[in-house]
Amino acid sequence: MSDQWELLLGAGLGRGFAGTWVESGDADSVAALLGADLASRQDCDLATAMACYRPMAFTERIWTGPHSDGWTHVLTISGPPPVTTGLTEAGLRFLQIRTLDGYVYDLFYGDGVTTGWVTQRWYGEIIAEPGSMIEPYVREVGPPSVIPEVVRFRPEVTEPENHGRVCLEAYLFLAGRMSGRFIDREWLGEKRALYTVLLSG
Repeated sequence: MSDQWELLLGAGLGRGFAGTWVESGDADSVAALLGADLASRQDCDLATAMACYRPMAFTERIWTGPHSDGWTHVLTISGPPPVTTGLTEAGLRFLQIRTLDGYVYDLFYGDGVTTGWVTQRWYGEIIAEPGSMIEPYVREVGPPSVIPEVVRFRPEVTEPENHGRVCLEAYLFLAGRMSGRFIDREWLGEKRALYTVLLSG
């Protein structure tokens, strides 16, 4: 699991990112559902897209394209994470991982009808709603194999130093298992479409 995070760090995404995996083979439709201005399309690799990298900037840009058979991946290059209401209205399943300045948010997902969260416990365990579409994959992750030494000897510590990374690695594993493809060097080198997202309202 850790190789995926190392690859994302190496690609320059250490300040933060939002990755959205969508169960659809139509990347253009997914981009439109997320509010992309289709006329702004620029086909490029991630290194080129990263010239626009500005986490939480006012201009929202997404880099999107095929991920695996029947799945599309959307990576937020600048601005806030994409609004997923259109995905739910279209009946599409998705997972969304978000980080910002070292903080890892709970994993957000939609089953095509409703949305939910995979939440974190302070020692790195992640919890899904019983019966949710993601629960079987969370069971594969299981609880942390070893509670960190800092917890054993300093019970007042409420969050181990590596808590965020442990949760992020688990979330990346879940996304890979569910979509059928993990992030690797080949994935990072592929060309996808860079779009500007239209402001709502």
